[in-house]
Amino acid sequence: MSLELEGIDYSRGNFQLGGINLKVAENTVLGIGGQNGSGKSTLLKVMYGFYHITRGEISVGGKKLNRLSSREVSRKIAVVNQEVSEPFNFTAREVVELSGYSRENNDTSPLDAMDECGILHLADRPFNELSGGEKRLVIISAAIYQDSETILMDEPTAFLDVDKEMRVIEIIRKLKNRGKTLVLVLHDINLLYRLCDEVALLKNGRIVSSGSRDTVMTVENLKNAYSVKFRILEDGGPYKFAPAETASL
Repeated sequence: MSLELEGIDYSRGNFQLGGINLKVAENTVLGIGGQNGSGKSTLLKVMYGFYHITRGEISVGGKKLNRLSSREVSRKIAVVNQEVSEPFNFTAREVVELSGYSRENNDTSPLDAMDECGILHLADRPFNELSGGEKRLVIISAAIYQDSETILMDEPTAFLDVDKEMRVIEIIRKLKNRGKTLVLVLHDINLLYRLCDEVALLKNGRIVSSGSRDTVMTVENLKNAYSVKFRILEDGGPYKFAPAETASL
């Protein structure tokens, strides 16, 4: 399911997103990068209608977002926020189960989604007693169980131990293989390159470059977006880019 933003403006206090034009094709992974404060998380919240735009239009699957009911939006878009709330007195399984209210079929259970994320053993644990990484995996399980065609993730690997980070990366790849459309906010430049088909780089609330991964992720564009000089690592394994000052370390 495609997601399209046309001429989007949004302002809050002194911050403004301006002139945002993006089109995420079906079964594509779009990565959003940029410095802290560039507007990455704000843009993600705009995409699913949490923040109301002041100008422009957002379409999902060819339908205007502002004309859809909340239930219709949840059928089309699932969200994994960076901030994980703590539902009062819910178990991990109940948190996942709640996300299925808009599902159109019952061919899988909440436990299937939890098993896919490797957290079936947490099903009956109180959500607010879990570690930060465990909570993140519960929320990702909920997004999987919601079974929307588009999934938005805000820093899905942030603050995770290595084993959980690798699990989330594998989950993202599996979701793409199932035909899902994904939008990922990522602070890690090398993950942007490894996981995404297309990339949009933000700076001060505006897109400075967007398009295919290899077109956008050049040392010139990265310097423009992050105000840091980068160089390409020819044999860096999973690491493609490094700040120029530390590339030899």
